Amino acid sequence: MTLISRTKNMFSILALALCLGAVPAFANDNATGEQHSDTWIKASIVTRYTVNKHLNPFKIDVDVNQGVVTLRGKVAKKINKDLAEQIALGVEGVHDVHNKLTVDGSAAKASSSGGVMDTVRDSAITAKVKSKLLLNDNTHGLDIKVDTTGRVVTLKGNVSSDAERQLAEQITRNTDGVTDVRNDLVISGKNR
Repeated sequence: MTLISRTKNMFSILALALCLGAVPAFANDNATGEQHSDTWIKASIVTRYTVNKHLNPFKIDVDVNQGVVTLRGKVAKKINKDLAEQIALGVEGVHDVHNKLTVDGSAAKASSSGGVMDTVRDSAITAKVKSKLLLNDNTHGLDIKVDTTGRVVTLKGNVSSDAERQLAEQITRNTDGVTDVRNDLVISGKNR
């Protein structure tokens, strides 16, 4: 399966998760009495792998059958194999995990070489920074453009004061995954 088709499959699964229950195969969670479809469980696991900086969702195949998860693929280290299993076990509706992941040291080199994973990571950083700026009462997040390349975030736009400019930069620096900030914000002097 090519990287592009795997990416399309992953996003298709995430879209299906929004339908919650569109598939009739359900796993009953005895602790809460809730039922979750196998599709919902798979989408939840893939989503958690996607946002986890230690796992490459493009190298892990997830299959779910009546709440039993089977993991196949390659990870860089044994700790990543254990992490993948524990994340899957933490999803509601999962009864058991068959962890058939193999440890392959070359997977670490492949994941650090960049490409799609860097783009996904940078997009996640941009989303986190933008959310923080929008949620802060003292920054005008709608007026601040956020762009991330290689974990370096560039801030552009207009702010009302130097204090807001510095606050936006500090919020960005404090965001997980950011290695540097280029603050190109311009002080407009307008009070909002």
